[in-house]
Amino acid sequence: MNKSFRSAKLLSLASALLTALALPGAAHAQLTLTPTITNLAGGLFRYEYSVNNTSLFDFSAISIAVIAAPETVQSLVAPTDFNAFFDPGLGQVDFVEDLQDFNAGTTIAGFAFNSPFAPQSSPFTALRLDESGNPVTFAGTVLAPAIPEPATALLLAIGLAGITVMRIRRR
Repeated sequence: MNKSFRSAKLLSLASALLTALALPGAAHAQLTLTPTITNLAGGLFRYEYSVNNTSLFDFSAISIAVIAAPETVQSLVAPTDFNAFFDPGLGQVDFVEDLQDFNAGTTIAGFAFNSPFAPQSSPFTALRLDESGNPVTFAGTVLAPAIPEPATALLLAIGLAGITVMRIRRR
């Protein structure tokens, strides 16, 4: 194999690798939230999350969609160098960097809160800034005190309406 052919082969291999790295989702892995949910006494659930960033990027904030009500999130805590916020109007829990990011290749635990609502599948979004300072998001799902799926909510509404009609008829 001559030297120019070997150089061209190495150049095309390097080009293919760089192209794979530039494609969305390719070779970037992802960011995952792992919940540990404990059923506490008194009708409360304890939600504890660890954030595992297996991507190539540092993230600065994570938002989890929850039920929009003041009592949804109680006793919200974050580990050192992070902040945690709950917006009951939007139904959103935010874990935000303070002195530390969700760095690439790290797992950070210690994000937690209590809730009277049982776990459901819920969307989350992670935010980072690209080289130009533009926001880039990554979306996933996690267990959280979330609004049930539309079909479940519809069945619940029909059941409550039926109970109400039965009570009215009894009177």
